[in-house]
Amino acid sequence: MEHPAARTLTQRGGCVAFGLVLAAALLSGAGAKAGPAPGRTMDMQSSDTVKIRDEAGLAAKVARMRTGGPAQLHIISDFDYTMTKFMHNGERAPSTHRVLEVSPLLGEDFRQKTNALFKHYYPIEISDMPHDEKEVKMIEWWTQAHELMETYNLNKAHLSEMVSEKDALVMREGTMQLLATANDHDVPFHVFSAGIYDVIHAYFEFSGAYQHNPHVVSNMMDFDADGNLIGFKGNLVHTLNKNSRVIQDGENWPRVKDRPNVLLLGDNINDVQMADGLNVTDVINVGFLNDRVERLPQYMERYDVVLLGDPDMSFVNSLLQDLVRPVKEG
Repeated sequence: MEHPAARTLTQRGGCVAFGLVLAAALLSGAGAKAGPAPGRTMDMQSSDTVKIRDEAGLAAKVARMRTGGPAQLHIISDFDYTMTKFMHNGERAPSTHRVLEVSPLLGEDFRQKTNALFKHYYPIEISDMPHDEKEVKMIEWWTQAHELMETYNLNKAHLSEMVSEKDALVMREGTMQLLATANDHDVPFHVFSAGIYDVIHAYFEFSGAYQHNPHVVSNMMDFDADGNLIGFKGNLVHTLNKNSRVIQDGENWPRVKDRPNVLLLGDNINDVQMADGLNVTDVINVGFLNDRVERLPQYMERYDVVLLGDPDMSFVNSLLQDLVRPVKEG
């Protein structure tokens, strides 16, 4: 996920054999779209683009979660740079905040002031500052970014226009397939974002994603009768406080509270905490390390699987298809 106004920066037993089937091209980084074939198994091993922390441990998790089936599974996913691409056409792809910044509807002055916030706060966000001190700074950043949106007269009607622009947001290839598979097997799909709910909502309406029933939890705008932004509703969601308390306060909580297995997708090292506080048995954490690969050791400490190179959703689709496939199929 990207924070407000993020700019272009420099820039995957015998316990190992189990029912997660991926095409050989995927394991070599070619991004094949093949899904699991019934009754087949393969050895899951790390590759240049798919890094698995504990192959035997992952195999055991997959076996247990597959036994539980779709009725015991739900998915929690970040949005920016997890469901969406990090790079597109050689440039940093937009995030939900960036969609607002680059739009001419709010003007050049808005863009410059938002960029100034980034230059001040982003070095703090990636620093070794103690968590409590850093969280104060992140709250300042998000709050000031949201206040700028009010100052520059954002209107609800702007959002549909913004997201309909070419490449305003760029979904990873295979993301719609992931949503469809979850919906077809009645697996709740929570999109949990520190971005902006209303931008995601407008984009899901524009792209047709809502036909697959994702549930979005994010920072929600508050508009007056004329559609003018007058603030934000509810608790602020930023990168350091994304955990299950927000989900538990939502209307979809009764549907997921008794599902003990979670497939979690994120791109920030703190995204693994999105399942914190849930009464879960097993969580498979899949992280997208889109850039700055020197952070791989830290990601490997927290994620079960780390995907490198800003890939498509082939790995995740194959994993989900394996988790929801009836046990009797292999």
